[in-house]
Amino acid sequence: MKRYFEIKEYISFEKTKFYSIHEVGEEFCETDKFFLRFINEKEYLEDVQTIKYWIEKIGREFGALERYFRPERKANALPIPPPKSNLRLYCLRVSDAIVILGNGGIKSSKLVQNSPDALPHFNLMNLVAFILKMKNENDQTSFREKEIEGDLSFYINP
Repeated sequence: MKRYFEIKEYISFEKTKFYSIHEVGEEFCETDKFFLRFINEKEYLEDVQTIKYWIEKIGREFGALERYFRPERKANALPIPPPKSNLRLYCLRVSDAIVILGNGGIKSSKLVQNSPDALPHFNLMNLVAFILKMKNENDQTSFREKEIEGDLSFYINP
């Protein structure tokens, strides 16, 4: 069964606007699902706070400069620099002013392909990166300043 998603505004700061992926019919966007899943886990509390810190720091002070993101194929991950933890929030840095946040998980192996908790979120974010690139090349979406305009919906076959 196809899954239907939309990209919606998540939070906006002076330098960067963050968007998130929202599966139609779900109560929470992918980013909120990530935070809700890990915020009360004592083992990951510091890591969640570090990720939130970087989102705010990038949004308010730095802008989404490439150096603040870990490359993950076509997508990216937070936080950078690498923490002691293996908790990752996958995202897509579109420009210095636009970031699309996804979901994330525990990277339990050196290779994400061997990390069953993180792999689905890694794959989804890379698929989103591919879809947005295609939509942009076909003039279905455009990126201007802190705005994404156009068709921000897509289907994924599981």
